[in-house]
Amino acid sequence: MFKKLFENLKQALMRDRSLMVISLLIAIVIWIVVSITVYPTTDKTIYNVPVKIDLDGTYAQSQNLEVIELSDETVTVQISGERAKIGSIKAEDLVANVSVTNVMMAREYDLRLDVQSLSGTEFEVKTITPSSVTVAFDKIVSKEFTIEPEVKDLRLASGYISGDPVVSPASVTITGPQDTINSITKVCAGVNPPENLSSTFETSAAELLLYKDSTLISDTSSLYFDKTSFAVQIPVLVRQTLPLDVNIINAPANLDLSWFRSQLVFSAEELDLAAPGSRVKDIERLNIGTINMREVDAGSVFTFSAENFLPADYENLSNVDTITVTCPSEGIAKKPLSIKGKDIQFINKPAQFEFTPVASGLTLFLVGDSTQLSELTGEDITAQIDLIDFDMQEGDHKMAVDFIISSYDRVWFTGDEGVATPKIYVTAEYVLEEEVIG
Repeated sequence: MFKKLFENLKQALMRDRSLMVISLLIAIVIWIVVSITVYPTTDKTIYNVPVKIDLDGTYAQSQNLEVIELSDETVTVQISGERAKIGSIKAEDLVANVSVTNVMMAREYDLRLDVQSLSGTEFEVKTITPSSVTVAFDKIVSKEFTIEPEVKDLRLASGYISGDPVVSPASVTITGPQDTINSITKVCAGVNPPENLSSTFETSAAELLLYKDSTLISDTSSLYFDKTSFAVQIPVLVRQTLPLDVNIINAPANLDLSWFRSQLVFSAEELDLAAPGSRVKDIERLNIGTINMREVDAGSVFTFSAENFLPADYENLSNVDTITVTCPSEGIAKKPLSIKGKDIQFINKPAQFEFTPVASGLTLFLVGDSTQLSELTGEDITAQIDLIDFDMQEGDHKMAVDFIISSYDRVWFTGDEGVATPKIYVTAEYVLEEEVIG
């Protein structure tokens, strides 16, 4: 009888397709109702649940520790709960919290996980795969490093040399794990210039090269740089060898400068220099400074520093930082000479004034060739005061006295103050017009 009933039902369903669909839907509903009634709980596996580490308010945070490495970013979770509640749960509805209670210092830890629902849905966590994660903690520190240029395969054109490469900016502050920062011994900006350079070369460095001793640190993903753009300049210089010379001031008009220069002894006769092509000048000698003849005594030594007479962009290839110039001493004598006040001449004198030296005279010191000095007398010296700039005021004025040496060309004046001419007080007195006429 049942077999016959089944056959009749089967034939009816085959004849009416709509009756087949309705029957299938009824079966599904009956199955769901029975499942919920007979089996109210179920298990569910959820993949790619995100792992979260929260350090707020923890001891690790108070020690300035931060996560520098995490073994797993996501885990697989199997949960159990009421079918109606957990059926729609997805990975983004859950979070796998890492327990950091036992984190006390900078090192690697194996830490357990605790899965929670972000919406508050209740369920039982049956398994977490993996059940724990490996987390590395370290202190995050910052340190400033000087950037060194690293120039590879530098080739210059013939006749040129390279100056010291310059990196701009010259330093960088790097922030990252303490152990990594402390391992950095050198920071470089690497460049590979073209061949046969004949002028200053400048380019940008795309990245910095970090070294631990001589080994390149390849992984810098955990580091932060406060600057990301760098320029490297390689000066290309022209080499010159120049003889040295000095400027001479306050020499008597008839002093034989050629003779005096021939007596000077330089500690170095010439310097090897290098300068940018645009700065190289067609000069025969390099002037290193000035000698004031009023300061020259027998055997006087003058010292000149290279940093004062060389431009900033010149390279001193001789490595000579100081040049001394020694004045003649052999065959040189020193002689005092008195000049009376009444013998001082006034030139360019205004007609309405009379001028009288306050002092009765002054004493000069002459230095020079001993033979000429032995012959020189006061009559060979002319002392004069030029009044071309006189301010036309009565009273005492301090005026410079110039001296002219006739017939002798290897003698000069010297003085403790090294001034061009000594000064004396002169009284200027206004003369009445009728006295001038008379």
